[in-house]
Amino acid sequence: MKILIPILIFARSGGSRVLSELANEWVKSGNDVAFLCPDSSDAPYFPTIARILWVNDKGQIAAERNPLAKPSGRYHLQSLYAGLKAVGAEYELILANQSLTAWPVALASCGNARKAYYVQAYEAEYYVNMKTAKDLVLAAISALSYQLPLKRIVNAPVYFRYKNLRASDFVPPGMDLDIFKPLAVPRDIDSNETIIIGCIGRHEPEKGTIYVLQAFEQLAKLDPRFRLRVAYGNLPQGWQHEKCEVVVPKSDAELADYYRSVDILVSPGTVQHGAPHYPVLEALATGAAVVTTGYMGATEDTAWLVKNKDVQTIVERIQELVRDGAARRAKIAAGLLTAQAFSWKTVSAKMMAIFVRTLFGDNAKK
Repeated sequence: MKILIPILIFARSGGSRVLSELANEWVKSGNDVAFLCPDSSDAPYFPTIARILWVNDKGQIAAERNPLAKPSGRYHLQSLYAGLKAVGAEYELILANQSLTAWPVALASCGNARKAYYVQAYEAEYYVNMKTAKDLVLAAISALSYQLPLKRIVNAPVYFRYKNLRASDFVPPGMDLDIFKPLAVPRDIDSNETIIIGCIGRHEPEKGTIYVLQAFEQLAKLDPRFRLRVAYGNLPQGWQHEKCEVVVPKSDAELADYYRSVDILVSPGTVQHGAPHYPVLEALATGAAVVTTGYMGATEDTAWLVKNKDVQTIVERIQELVRDGAARRAKIAAGLLTAQAFSWKTVSAKMMAIFVRTLFGDNAKK
């Protein structure tokens, strides 16, 4: 299949990683895949083996980008629209992947190409809490993009009916399971002199970092074995603890090492439960015990679930999993098995099957 993926820029975000990895897998399985990107974008941060078509606002395609250009957002949209009109008809499928790219994909004439829209986690609320006039306009544009005549695919069932977003098919993000894998000989809380709690440090209140810190403060008073290891820092100003260590992974390999270095990963986010959340998926894949408010992959069988903003329950669940070695080992084993469904090969094949069934089958629909 010939697939074109229009993007505004090659970003460093998780959403860009997903697109690069999907494209890589599709190329490996014999498809012709290309990114269409304004020529002013940076080069890809996440490597891709797909072709890159650099385009300017006149629709002129080039093999090289134009790093000296410093255009406005309007330039990016005009470039995508012009580029789609120029080459869109050469492709069988065009995949929009962000609310702003959905508009040129929907409006540009692209011959007989089918059109789909992959809506990734948190996009439905990306601009909601921002207050400037520009943010309000972007929020409206994002909301209206879900009404465009595109086949919508979301990345979790929670988005099938989420506010004004409607969809009936989902494809989760994936992981490189050759990197995110458990230790050959797992750490054993029962015999360890220390019990290491981990979390990903984030400033945003909805990520729940403060609840991990508060729970740890209680646990450290109750049991001298507890330590805290925070990835990336981002701690509240003035917060410190003698048993807290900050580490800053510089690659996926180092991030996987971080997960393998902790016994328990706590992820108490407060919004969009059921959505994919990489710390939960990656911790399950590397064999950590996971305590979370409930994100994709985390169930009563694979993790210890807690309510929103409930520090005391986080404390109790951690004490429970430390005491009950049999239950802990069973949930960790179930989590490792669950993680196998999130390989890039598996999720890319699922996306391709949806394209074929819903866009190219006898009962093709958008």
